[in-house]
Amino acid sequence: MDVDASKMDQEWADRPDVVMEYCIRDAALPLDILNQLQVVRRKEAVAAVAKVSFDTAANGSSSQLVDSLIIRLADKEMVAVPLTGSAEAKEGQITGGYVHDVAAGLHPWIAVLDFKSMYPSIMIGNNICYTTRIDPVQSDQPAEDEPVYTAPTGARFRHQSVRKGLVPTLLENLMSQRDVHKASLKSAKEQDDSAGIMFHDSMQYAVKILMNTFYGVFASGFYRFTHRDLGSSITAWARFNIKDIISQLEQEGNHVVYSDTDSIFVRSPVPEGSPSTIKQEDKVAAEQGDKEAQKQVDAWNKAKQSMLDFGLELAERYSKDSAVLEYEKGLSVFFSHGAKKRYVGQVVWPNEEMLIRGYETQRTDSFSYLTKTMKQLFTFALADEGEELVKCALDRVKALKDNKVDSTELILAKSCKGRVNKDGSIDFTKNYAKPDSMAQVRVAKARIALGLGFTSGMKVSYVVTDASVSPMTVKPWLESEENGGITGYDGRFYAERLAAALGRITEAFGWNAKELIAGNKQTSLFSF
Repeated sequence: MDVDASKMDQEWADRPDVVMEYCIRDAALPLDILNQLQVVRRKEAVAAVAKVSFDTAANGSSSQLVDSLIIRLADKEMVAVPLTGSAEAKEGQITGGYVHDVAAGLHPWIAVLDFKSMYPSIMIGNNICYTTRIDPVQSDQPAEDEPVYTAPTGARFRHQSVRKGLVPTLLENLMSQRDVHKASLKSAKEQDDSAGIMFHDSMQYAVKILMNTFYGVFASGFYRFTHRDLGSSITAWARFNIKDIISQLEQEGNHVVYSDTDSIFVRSPVPEGSPSTIKQEDKVAAEQGDKEAQKQVDAWNKAKQSMLDFGLELAERYSKDSAVLEYEKGLSVFFSHGAKKRYVGQVVWPNEEMLIRGYETQRTDSFSYLTKTMKQLFTFALADEGEELVKCALDRVKALKDNKVDSTELILAKSCKGRVNKDGSIDFTKNYAKPDSMAQVRVAKARIALGLGFTSGMKVSYVVTDASVSPMTVKPWLESEENGGITGYDGRFYAERLAAALGRITEAFGWNAKELIAGNKQTSLFSF
């Protein structure tokens, strides 16, 4: 609506009816967004599953959700409930999941196997619970012939035939609930029952969220029902399971390209010479009867089916009670520059999409020109077009150095917090030790000076105009003004940020970030 928020008093004096309509719409928009994201419905589902109020589900902590279920069951089973804060102090971080090294470059036809509900399954399968942990300093020790679960860490837990833990009992119940809702969701979709779809989708989502919450709470150092042995045992069993499967796969001659916590990426033994990519023009040519194109498409489809059969067979063969493997997805090609938790792949099963993990396209503090450039480079990388990839990177960095990129593609955004005083002024010192050194605070202050509203936690948008001074000069991006009110930007600053991000990709093709900025490769005597 055509209302100048920076002159609201004047707008109210001149057009009160329009301002009231503006305010109503301003209040309705957040609710529309929440409904579109299904936030309210999903929080209602979490409240129903955890047996808490909507307010607790929306604003409470994860431990409150888990507490609600455990305390109810503890009361029913006549188990004493420890006081809040009675857990032992945490000594250092618990070792996390296993992450397998990844070789830089392209890897064709990758089957991705995923452990189904990994941590909950481990907790159920090994009866891990505060109530089943065997304390080595206590007199209540198991008999010599009594079966126990011994974690790779040495921690021991009683067998469920002797004492079933509260947590495994709850997790089994939640898993059963999720299976029911997933089956009902499938049925509702078949019957085109929109109400049933919304209900069962929200409920299965809530159950999944709650199940995954258990590990985080029990691995913490503050929860009343936990002990360090619980979290460390869960991750130790997880590492053991995934390393054991990787070892068996490699003994069989299969190449494990990568793994991360609960996923394993395995090279599929597709026929030699199978293409991993098919260009759109080749698909069109094949449909029009081109024999050579048809041969390529047929070879690609056969490789895809071979990967699918391979992945499903592995998932079935390596699954066991406390470690069920699922064939999650199939990639026709996988790329990494050699760093853990950073990779990209072309998913071709069960749907088709580009999978990106760990790179700047996933970060909210990036700018659109960087994001678009990285996605373009990924397209070249997955097509094994290294020369085009490097040329694109060099051209995009140079365009920034020459200030030839539109400033609309260089907008940065950061959250800014501040306390609103009784007189309406904003105090940023409660949230930041040196507020004026923070770009987002200076942008927020500039907006406030223009009469624009401020809400603590809001994101403020800006463009860097001079990074050579400290603190760097930034200008707020103002939607109501032409080109956001920006007349220029620091091209060198943006070029260096872009080069740093792209350099992680181009290193696999022989170019680092400094060389992208320079526009040419560095040479030495050893280069000849």
